[in-house]
Amino acid sequence: MTNFAFVYNQLKELEADKLLRKLCCMTPAQGAAVSRNSSSRRLVNFSSNDYLNLACDGRVVDAGCEAIRRWGFGASASRLICGTMEPHVALEREFAAFFRKEAALLFTSGWTANEAILRALPRKGDLILMDKADHASIIDAAAASEAEFRTFRRDDLSRLNRLLEKTKYNRKFIVTESIFSMDGDSADLAPLVNLKKAHDAILIVDEAHSAGCMGATGAGLAEELGLLADIDILVAPLGKAFGAAGAVVAAERAVVDYLVNTARPFIYTTAPPPANSAAALAALEIVRSEPQRRRQLSENASYLRRRLTGKSLNIGNSMSHIVPVIIGEPHSALTAAERLCEKGFLLVAIRPPTVPPGTARLRISVQASHTREQFDALAEGLADVLQA
Repeated sequence: MTNFAFVYNQLKELEADKLLRKLCCMTPAQGAAVSRNSSSRRLVNFSSNDYLNLACDGRVVDAGCEAIRRWGFGASASRLICGTMEPHVALEREFAAFFRKEAALLFTSGWTANEAILRALPRKGDLILMDKADHASIIDAAAASEAEFRTFRRDDLSRLNRLLEKTKYNRKFIVTESIFSMDGDSADLAPLVNLKKAHDAILIVDEAHSAGCMGATGAGLAEELGLLADIDILVAPLGKAFGAAGAVVAAERAVVDYLVNTARPFIYTTAPPPANSAAALAALEIVRSEPQRRRQLSENASYLRRRLTGKSLNIGNSMSHIVPVIIGEPHSALTAAERLCEKGFLLVAIRPPTVPPGTARLRISVQASHTREQFDALAEGLADVLQA
């Protein structure tokens, strides 16, 4: 008998509860229209985080290809051995300037960046305070830290204030996303900045879904609100608006130097391919020089939110290019996703544990290249599916 009978049983339970997940292969390249699982049928893609359509931009692709020809593909070693190459150094220099910080450090993913920060900096006797809806990478990293951790709600900061007032902790770290990945709403950064100053705390902001998309130069929500200088540590994953991979951590020089020397996810990982850094740098230049992409994305998102609320659909408190349509139970969300696929739309059902029980949803990711006609058709399709 197999030693993994418990695995088979748990998979059956997940399937019975409509929580089993399966991989789908997208073809061809990422874009506003894709096919999946080798089908010739094209679907309007409302699930991709390629918000500014840079993943397949010719300039980004060319930069990556040229870097492969010059530097090869793999870095072949960790950064502290011999894996640091000129594209890595250039990327860190340019992103530090972009976020107006003294230094920046490249990680292989947003997950490893958050893990590195929260396992290296907070120590025993410290306190990590997380928004209740923070990404799983933040939650898992805090749980693995030597520090204690607690959660707070962004719509009621009184608990956060009470926890900050406790004096038994050596240091206190406040950690939040700027735009929340499943709800599309935002952290109220100004009060968080005030609280961190009042209690001498350290504020860490993950700008995964706002970097590139918000702010005068695209540096994110903190820049848009005029608070960039008040963020102590900024995390910027590159696999969304920048169309690449990895993540940048930007902070003062001492923090970056400390992470280089203590962050295990950095020290013991082979460096990212230099071509990825070259592609991300090309994307950064486009973000800086073409603000019309951000404006178009913002206008598209506003238009879609108006169309969906006009159909009496529940989009929660979304104020961004992430627009959830909250349905409730997993089976209902799955059925809605399947029926929308039949109508020509790719929308993925998001179910627990990614979101709380009773809040399964369809998560719409708006892209700059989506058209009003596509939004109109989606709104009509959603209303037909959910209000039948």
